[in-house]
Amino acid sequence: MKYNVFISYRREGGKDYARIIKPELKSRGLEVFLDFDELKDGKFDKRILDAIEEAPIFMIILSKGSLDRCVNEDDWVRQEILHAEKHGKHIIPVEVDRTFRNIPDYIPDDIKQIVGQHQFSQIDTETLLQASINELVDNRIRPNLNTEEVEKKQNIRIENCAEIHIETDCNCSVYDFHKEIMHAIEGEDNVIYLKKGKHKLEFIHDDNEDIKIEKKIEITDIDYCDLIEITFAEELEKKHEEQKLLSSEEMFQQGEDLYNQGKYTEAIESYRKSAELGNAKAQFKLGRCFDRGEGVEQNYAEAVKWYKKSAEQGDADAQNSLGNCYEHGDGIEQNYKEAIKWYLKAVEKEHKLAQRNLGNLYYFGYGVEQNYAEAVKWYRKSAEQGDAEAQYVLGYMYTEEQGVEQNYAEAVIWYRKSAEQGNAYAQNDLGSCYYNGEGVEQNYEEAVKWYKKSAEQGVAGAQYNLGNRYYNGEGVEQDYTEAIKWYRMSAEQGDADAQNSLGVMYDNGQGVEQNYIEAVKWYRKSAEQGNAMAQYNLGILYENGYGVEQDKRKALEWYEKSAKQGYKYAKDRIILNKIIE
Repeated sequence: MKYNVFISYRREGGKDYARIIKPELKSRGLEVFLDFDELKDGKFDKRILDAIEEAPIFMIILSKGSLDRCVNEDDWVRQEILHAEKHGKHIIPVEVDRTFRNIPDYIPDDIKQIVGQHQFSQIDTETLLQASINELVDNRIRPNLNTEEVEKKQNIRIENCAEIHIETDCNCSVYDFHKEIMHAIEGEDNVIYLKKGKHKLEFIHDDNEDIKIEKKIEITDIDYCDLIEITFAEELEKKHEEQKLLSSEEMFQQGEDLYNQGKYTEAIESYRKSAELGNAKAQFKLGRCFDRGEGVEQNYAEAVKWYKKSAEQGDADAQNSLGNCYEHGDGIEQNYKEAIKWYLKAVEKEHKLAQRNLGNLYYFGYGVEQNYAEAVKWYRKSAEQGDAEAQYVLGYMYTEEQGVEQNYAEAVIWYRKSAEQGNAYAQNDLGSCYYNGEGVEQNYEEAVKWYKKSAEQGVAGAQYNLGNRYYNGEGVEQDYTEAIKWYRMSAEQGDADAQNSLGVMYDNGQGVEQNYIEAVKWYRKSAEQGNAMAQYNLGILYENGYGVEQDKRKALEWYEKSAKQGYKYAKDRIILNKIIE
């Protein structure tokens, strides 16, 4: 088959749009390649690339996040775009329902240039599908095709078929013997062309796939023309009555039981039934399932839809979650003012997560003027209700004198509350308070206890601190092997201090066999992050030719980098080298 249009799309978020657009293009006489429909077996990769070469038009569906994975060289969407460009195809980026925001900065330049240099076509599947498809075909596709050939195909298609008009009171998908042939829009004249013979048409409601209307027709004459009116109102009412057999609260509790058993898919059905009857708690839980991708494909826009329904009924959990969506731009355009509005509604009900989230906005100055004192106010409210993260941040603000007077004793109180709930960062900072004797009597054993709890949760700073305690024998028996273990864990996470310390141990042969090459490796990683001690240590190895070829010029370069940060020994080394010269 010779294709006119190749449709490229990202399955997550783009598949449904591609399935709507394809039958619309086919009804206008175009031959369309869509891998979901065309490839049933065979060598998929080769057949896809061959189809791109056949089709003069390469259409890329731009849905939310559709280009994100193009940073990977083996990403298939990226390969399709590059293959289309290589073979000189006319590229048409199609933005559907305004779900695609912009091309991210981190996308490779070749993809950014290929997609970005073309005008984006807008498709509105909700209210203007037919008009926007017509504009796409007339202005973007036909001018780049053999128009006579396409019109001939369209005429053949129409001449050999009967014309059926469809009017519907709800948007729906139309199937003929279970094969989707079009998407019908409420209030529009939807036209399909059917060949002679028997047809079993199914009309499936967009918002509720359980609601179906069947129509069987037989086409005996291609001159036949008919109007099919589809009314979902009666079916919707029946469904509504069926749902009322169980109260919304009973259905919600049923959903809760299923959810707690880990049966997320079944829970969603119960939540949905309850939510559609207006249960605010069910609406929130349904939104959260879409938010987290539990039992359903993750869909932030759908999460926002249900959060908003619940939030408008006064559910504090939903108000907080909706504020969070506005804050981060998940499923909706980022809007800090709207985030603050919903957080404030939630905090009226003393919602501790909303209090902490509001504190975050004041701390960073998002949507409001930065105000540490106001941040402290909200963090304190949340912390007093037991929120571990707010307790940790409040302790940190007492340590750093942000919005409050510096008070280590008060910091220790909040670090401890958070640490005892398992907050790894609070455990590390509490360990440091015990080690330094800040806000509490100095106690190395207690410091080690909290460092270890934090380190075992993977906090790089705590792993480094614990390594130091084993290195120096503070609060534990000195043990270089154990020190090496924790330094390495931290260093492999990129902690510059730990990388330098690990280098020192290889340099001196402490806990490991002396290995200058390994020492150079870890000193360099730390030095390149700006660690002054590591820069000095790396200079020493270059000056003496340990682990690297002796190079006094490179040694001096590293001494100078270290000296610029005020490291005394590096300054002394520079002076000594000048004297020797």
